[in-house]
Amino acid sequence: MGVISRYWILVSIDSFSRCRNDVIKSAQDFFQEQFPEVTNQKDIPDRKIQLQLMQWYQSNEPRGEIAEKCLRCFISNVLKESCIGLERKFAEKHYLYSTELLPLVLDSANQKASNTKERDESLTTQILSTFNPNKSNLSTWVTIIFKSCSSVKNSLKEHGIVQLTDWTILRYTTQTRLKRVLSNLQLTPIEIAEAVKLLDSFHKVYCTQLPSYRKVKPDSKFTTTKYPQPTPEQLNQMANFVYGQIEYSSDNQIISSEEVLEKLQKLATKLREKWTQPQPKSNQNDDNKKISTLPDYCIEPFDNCLYKSVGQVIKNRFDYIQRKGTQKGKEQAKKYLQALSLFHCNGVALKKIALQLGFTDQPHLSRLLKLKVLRQDIGRNLILNLKKYVAELSGYSQSPDKLLELDARIQKMFGQEIDELIHEAEKEAKNGYRLVMNSKLAQSICQFIAKYPHFYH
Repeated sequence: MGVISRYWILVSIDSFSRCRNDVIKSAQDFFQEQFPEVTNQKDIPDRKIQLQLMQWYQSNEPRGEIAEKCLRCFISNVLKESCIGLERKFAEKHYLYSTELLPLVLDSANQKASNTKERDESLTTQILSTFNPNKSNLSTWVTIIFKSCSSVKNSLKEHGIVQLTDWTILRYTTQTRLKRVLSNLQLTPIEIAEAVKLLDSFHKVYCTQLPSYRKVKPDSKFTTTKYPQPTPEQLNQMANFVYGQIEYSSDNQIISSEEVLEKLQKLATKLREKWTQPQPKSNQNDDNKKISTLPDYCIEPFDNCLYKSVGQVIKNRFDYIQRKGTQKGKEQAKKYLQALSLFHCNGVALKKIALQLGFTDQPHLSRLLKLKVLRQDIGRNLILNLKKYVAELSGYSQSPDKLLELDARIQKMFGQEIDELIHEAEKEAKNGYRLVMNSKLAQSICQFIAKYPHFYH
């Protein structure tokens, strides 16, 4: 089947949920009559053809009805190709097959041509009613709607697949990682520089405005809504930013919002293959700090869960020391926070802290702080919070069987990072010549204590 035949072969689902291909003779005759110049071409100008078909479809003239058939045929073929693409990608590891996906997105073969409720609510109708041929080609738009289809996403979740959107990938891609990926793809320095400016525009416009677009579920402490597609206004802002920064633009013209959208999607596609690969291990970076071995998209959830875990453990310890509100307990609890701050945030040795806070000796202070237990408790809480986060994100929170499977995956993904986190903090705490603590755990402790109201009272 050639590319051109997609305009008159309709892919649909029969009463047994099987996929079938039907030649719509009226659509074939119409297409060959209206576009005779492309009949024998291998590669046809889809954008031009779709623009014309949409003009007829949206008009009241007789050609509108048959033009709609051509467009529906084309959409059905792209939807089929999208389902097959997911099968190729996930069948081996996740047992996901196109036979499961096709009934979710294709129209039924016995669907009447009349304006029935089923027809009105079909994915094909949604695609057709929202497609703008002036902004993109139909294949691109079908793919976008297909990826956002709730039925498809739910099916992926059931198979343990969490699809990252283009905007999620770009959100968590750093300029350093982008340069490394594009260099490995052998792009030129100018191409890499342009891509970096494009990513920079995305971060400065989209990411700064993101909080107003994302909402937190009432029953969840985590932000779980998906990253939405950039608005036309945001794309225009990015276009202006990119044009102002890229002086060597080949056409020396302002980049349109549609071009920015297309460039961002292509950039995300380049990054997607490398996205789940961990960053290379290294002992030092430019700031003499450890580089995380986590994929970029895992760093923010990990840091958020770490801060949450630090807060839970310290607060529980603080409440325990207070001993139900006795004056001695309140004084000890306050000294506990002060000692944690002096040790982790100011690099003061325990011996000096004991003298400063009026303890009889250092062992007395060590028994109060229980630093080893503190680190262990934070590590245990961290893995629990990460499991809860991923379970909510994946929709597994109500499935005990899938939660068991998820536990193993979370342990595999984050276990090493947590072990290194604790080990780094432990090693740092034993260094008697330190001036400050730079470990991620120490920084999280300082961040929490600085905001904890009891620290100031």
